[in-house]
Amino acid sequence: MDSNDKNLWRERWLGCINQLNSLDLQKKSWTDLTHKNPHWSFIEFMCSYFDDLAIDDKYKYQLDKGWISKEEFEILEKWHIKLDKYNSPKNDDYDNEATLNDPKWLEVLQIGVETRNKLAKTLNETERQFLTEEIDYSKFI
Repeated sequence: MDSNDKNLWRERWLGCINQLNSLDLQKKSWTDLTHKNPHWSFIEFMCSYFDDLAIDDKYKYQLDKGWISKEEFEILEKWHIKLDKYNSPKNDDYDNEATLNDPKWLEVLQIGVETRNKLAKTLNETERQFLTEEIDYSKFI
């Protein structure tokens, strides 16, 4: 794998963190019944982060390969663990409304926003934009 793989992975990684910590985006995209793109749902946001990025081993591969720094991991570790342990209401990952109204989800988001802001301070301008840009999901449906 070359530096291009690393850059593409980091772009997707930062985008996933952004999506998972934007309540406004979630409220708009997860409840919009006019589109059929499955990405814009709780379950797909979680799968994109944990499965597509292959971080189910607490970033071991990415740390070993230098795709993220130890500092970056330390910044997001608490949020990552909280997100990994989150269970949607009644274990129904398809009930986006219930998740959006779940105090436990809102707590994950609060920690996530703090994490995102702290992580953003360590990134260059290009990466910071992937992490913090406002996403217009309607461009992707």
